[in-house]
Amino acid sequence: MFSQFDGNVAFSGGGFMPSQSLQSTDPGYSSSSKNRDSQVLLPLTVKQIKDASNPNDEKSNIVVDGVDVNNIKLVGMVSDRVERATDVSFSIDDGTGRLVCHRWLNESIDSKEMEEIQDGMYVRVHGALKVFQGKIQLNTFSIRYAIHELIKLFECKYSLGKYSFSSL
Repeated sequence: MFSQFDGNVAFSGGGFMPSQSLQSTDPGYSSSSKNRDSQVLLPLTVKQIKDASNPNDEKSNIVVDGVDVNNIKLVGMVSDRVERATDVSFSIDDGTGRLVCHRWLNESIDSKEMEEIQDGMYVRVHGALKVFQGKIQLNTFSIRYAIHELIKLFECKYSLGKYSFSSL
């Protein structure tokens, strides 16, 4: 009538609960999920990036809140846009700070995408954080007008009573 239930055995296999018995104690052990986790596209603010641990060398990873960060998503306003033959540099201001970004013009699609982006536009940028000459910068691989993010911002402010339809 009475049975014993061992929770460690019950939850040690479906992938839903991690089990310490499945983790390797070998220091040279490299999990493929660890590599996959470092390639996640993380939404961050410029403040989080500026507060990140800045590695001394350019080959080390940037760590934000204890997590190795590589690819990020950032939403903000473009400023200081400078176009050159091989790249376009600009800054993104998200309200928490400014971050220098670069878009390398490797293909014609890159040039076409950057022609549409001007100072004062709100954009969504995807890119890889890099350290160059001791400073963190973002090498972008996608930049788009951030219409959906702006709509959400106005919806939130309207629902909080910050705007009325007459002020829009």
